[in-house]
Amino acid sequence: MKKIYVTLIFVMVLSGCEKLFFEEDIRNNVQNNFMVFWNDFDRYYPFFEIKNIDWDSVYDHYSPMITDQTTELQLFQIFSEMIKPLNDGHVAVISRFGTAQSYQQMEILDSYYYYMSLYDTKYFEAFSYNDNNINYYNLINYNIGYFHINSFNLNDGGLIPMSSSSYLIVDEILQKFKDKDGVIIDIRWNAGGLIPNSETIASRFTDQKRLYAKLRSKNGPAENDFSDWTDYYFEPQGAYQFTKPVAVLTSRLTGSASEWFILAMKTLPNVTVVGDTTNGSFSYSLMRELPNGWSFSLSTEIVATPDMKIYEGVGIPPDVVIVNSQNDFDNRNDIMLMKAIDILEN
Repeated sequence: MKKIYVTLIFVMVLSGCEKLFFEEDIRNNVQNNFMVFWNDFDRYYPFFEIKNIDWDSVYDHYSPMITDQTTELQLFQIFSEMIKPLNDGHVAVISRFGTAQSYQQMEILDSYYYYMSLYDTKYFEAFSYNDNNINYYNLINYNIGYFHINSFNLNDGGLIPMSSSSYLIVDEILQKFKDKDGVIIDIRWNAGGLIPNSETIASRFTDQKRLYAKLRSKNGPAENDFSDWTDYYFEPQGAYQFTKPVAVLTSRLTGSASEWFILAMKTLPNVTVVGDTTNGSFSYSLMRELPNGWSFSLSTEIVATPDMKIYEGVGIPPDVVIVNSQNDFDNRNDIMLMKAIDILEN
């Protein structure tokens, strides 16, 4: 098999979900679009071995379908089929025909999350919010603080997305919750964003600098072409650290930067993770453009815990497993939230 590798000049952006790339001109035809697509995954996708996928076999299967008569619609359909087995939340193809997602559980998750609505008047007193991104409440009948973080995706602008000052509201929230017996952090709907934002929140709960993740990048076509491991730490920030009991609510939608947040919080002895297994999409996402103007994304890094456990494609299991059901939804009960309350109370 002949593999054509494209020279890349790129600027890596400190974001959980994007990078900028500048690429040499390549003639726009079906064959070149296919080769750029296949070769980029061959060079930079790190999970073929972990997911037991033979990418050479994918080439052998689909390359005979690429001819001068192949239409762009057919090419889009071929790309859609090629990425399905990856089942990766950071892999997608965006074209004029629409977007093809690699992750195969979204239809199931649509109903799954429908059953996790918040019942404000049942469980919470009056609440405050920060740009609809961090809502915080007092729980009725319990000396427990609660806030849910909808996303870690906000930034303060600029070419390189860094942490947003809007997340510093966590200091104000924790001052209000200082006399609480415990705190619940709900990230069941949080699909990710910028890792520095997740570290901003986590840093308000640790009493010391802690190693919480390790990362290495795929940087070549050979099976073992990886960078060295890079260690990630978080440490106390802000005027006050909340070190009393904490429960973190998770779900199958909890992904990307939110999973980095869970990795950090799980290093703390006073934290219990409650809910469902997370999404399993930890890698930074590399954004690429094809000669025909379509774009696609792919994972490029392997993320591990300090003791070298890899949860990519699997998700982080909670300490306590519990999921709301259709019956709970019909009766306006959030048993996941109630379980977190019970853990903090006892």
